[in-house]
Amino acid sequence: MKYFIYARKSTDDEERQILSIQAQLDELRMLATKEGLQVVREYIEAQTAKEPGRPVFNEMLAAMEKGEAQGILAWHPDRLARNSVDGGRIVYALDTGKVSALKFPTFWFENTPQGKFMLSIAFGQSKYYVDNLSENIRRGLRKKLREGIYPNMPPPGYRNDKQTRAIVIDEARALFIRKMFEAYATGAYTYASLAKTVTGWGFLGVRNKPMAASKVRDILTNPFYIGLFRFSGEIYEGKHPPLIPRDLFERVQKGLKRNGRGRYVKHSRFPFRGLIVCHECGCAITSDVQGGHPYYRCGKRRGPCGLKTIREEALTQLLRASIRRVSISDEAAALMLAEVDRWIEADQAAQAGLVERQKSDLARISARLERLLQAFIDGDIERGDFTAMKEKLTLEKSALADSIAHYGEQVGGRFKTLVDFITASRQAKYDAQTENLDELRNWHKKVGSKLIFSSKILGSGSGAPQAGRKAVGGSEGGAGDSILGPLGGSAARSACPNPE
Repeated sequence: MKYFIYARKSTDDEERQILSIQAQLDELRMLATKEGLQVVREYIEAQTAKEPGRPVFNEMLAAMEKGEAQGILAWHPDRLARNSVDGGRIVYALDTGKVSALKFPTFWFENTPQGKFMLSIAFGQSKYYVDNLSENIRRGLRKKLREGIYPNMPPPGYRNDKQTRAIVIDEARALFIRKMFEAYATGAYTYASLAKTVTGWGFLGVRNKPMAASKVRDILTNPFYIGLFRFSGEIYEGKHPPLIPRDLFERVQKGLKRNGRGRYVKHSRFPFRGLIVCHECGCAITSDVQGGHPYYRCGKRRGPCGLKTIREEALTQLLRASIRRVSISDEAAALMLAEVDRWIEADQAAQAGLVERQKSDLARISARLERLLQAFIDGDIERGDFTAMKEKLTLEKSALADSIAHYGEQVGGRFKTLVDFITASRQAKYDAQTENLDELRNWHKKVGSKLIFSSKILGSGSGAPQAGRKAVGGSEGGAGDSILGPLGGSAARSACPNPE
């Protein structure tokens, strides 16, 4: 009688304690030598037997059906099958005579009704072991998820603490993650350009390779960084500390939705592109190069427009003048900031009851989540509805908890834009002197001014404006708008926010 040797080692964690393939082969060869068995082929497989469809196992049974061998040598019946389909195939092959003998160093078998009955029990025990182990693993996983423990490797910026076995912030890499979110929130990057910038910082991806654009996308859209995590399509509250503020994360998400694939205008060559709109037609001012010099002109996307081009040097002078017009003295800035401090104190008093209402809402949402889970367990709602409702409530709960935790910061944060504007206005006389055109652009973006170009350019070699339209008031220009015109004229103004 001819025999096949079959050795299998699963790659699954639950079967790591089984003998290695080489150890199985050594034992089976010794058994064949001891009993004088003729081994014609050895089959080796590294795959779990929990599910049918193992290619090497199927190849072996096909060879036996052709009569190439009549018996199988294996370490234990569970090496042959841990599922009912493959176990049934072995028993059926014994019934039909395709397989005449099975030999195991750790299990007695003879081809009799009693032997096949015991073999079926062994296959059943193997399947029970796998099923029970899988259920234990799932139960432990569900417990971890309910406790807010992320069951996988944490994303960049976090690490597993070997002593506490908790996920903690990896400060060395967290710095880069924060900078990535802050950089993308400025609107000056695409996924690809940010990936290149991040690599320039020295923050590398897997195996120390340059950061890929897809990895940047994964990081920017991962709620893990605000204390949540997704697993199997559901969102959970994590025990790990958030790495970035929620408002920064939400600003980035809004930017992603607004810009589709994250396409932003690149300003390095033309720093003022996208910053100014045309007063004639409302289109954005675009740029190009003529005679080796950068020029800015109306994009004319809505049809013909009478606005002519202006050289970058002349536009730079207008922007410097615009900054100087909002300059205030140190004394005036100090008075304004003192008044803002009084507003903040009044706001804190007025908002004192808000936190209590938020705590009440938080308890109500927690109770709804408990009822939702019980309804799902009782089978009253489908998984799809459960997942959608759970995600909605979890996000609401997380937002409320974050709002309560950062209440003090939020009260002052409501006035941050105003404080930034006052501070920038105090610094304006110095900032207007900078030779860095990107800084000029960023100053206007920081104070939130809307620049409207309302100047007619006459043909001249210098490209400087020689005549201009007068400033347009009323509904044409709102608070915070800057209407750019000839230098030194009334055609440029910058309106400060009304303190009322």
